[in-house]
Amino acid sequence: MEILLLVLVSFGASWLTFFCGFGLGTMLTPFFFLLFKDLPLAIAATTIVHFLNNVFKFILMKRSIDWKMALPFGLAAIPAAILGALLVDKIENFTLLSYHLGEAIREISMLNLIFGLILIGFALIELIPRWGLAFSKKSLWFGGAISGFFGGLSGHQGALRTAFLIRYNLSKEVFIATGILVALVIDISRATVYAFNLDYTLISEQWVWILVSLLAALAGAITGKYFLKKIKLVTLNRIVAIAMLIFGLTLSLGLLTKHEQAGNQTNLQAETSAINE
Repeated sequence: MEILLLVLVSFGASWLTFFCGFGLGTMLTPFFFLLFKDLPLAIAATTIVHFLNNVFKFILMKRSIDWKMALPFGLAAIPAAILGALLVDKIENFTLLSYHLGEAIREISMLNLIFGLILIGFALIELIPRWGLAFSKKSLWFGGAISGFFGGLSGHQGALRTAFLIRYNLSKEVFIATGILVALVIDISRATVYAFNLDYTLISEQWVWILVSLLAALAGAITGKYFLKKIKLVTLNRIVAIAMLIFGLTLSLGLLTKHEQAGNQTNLQAETSAINE
């Protein structure tokens, strides 16, 4: 049963991420944590699947990349993300509200509320035609810097990157391929850092689970590309906007921040912020 659930989660998250640019890390890390009962191992497993899946998606979509769009956006996003990450400890991300939901305590933090409201705003702009907003190509540096900076603070680079790129009125192929390239560049930077901190012994003991997840994720990416040929641009934009709206609401309401009442308290979102895409 566990392996079937892992396949479904990996496949479904990868399929959704192919279109939206975010979601795989957010969905896969908690599942690996429940499976392994070890957070560092869950982060490492997700990092491996996330990185290799992005490499595979890059190979699938590399011919559709608009380098004039991707380079300024990506080059601005990387240093801004590093700056945001460096400022994480300097900016107080205090809890605005805590509430009980079942056996867990949910927390609404300042940064997640701000970030969630930004995503909700972009989603509504896309879903409500009269609120239409488009950016010029001269704003790519700005879009990359803002998405990178907030991504460094919150760890959700993928969501804000998508929120900006969708406003440039790109073709569906260019929109997806450009997002994949930027995500891959950021993944390479993160994977280089993680490589020195991974416990390869623990990873080798769980290689079957990681391999199953990876194969399911690759299948999700292949299926995503197949559906891309059939899906209309307006439909794709609505799928992305709805995903941003849902993600923004979950962040704003603290649904991704969980503290158990008994035993050791664990904040999955805070500790896995580096891979939440």
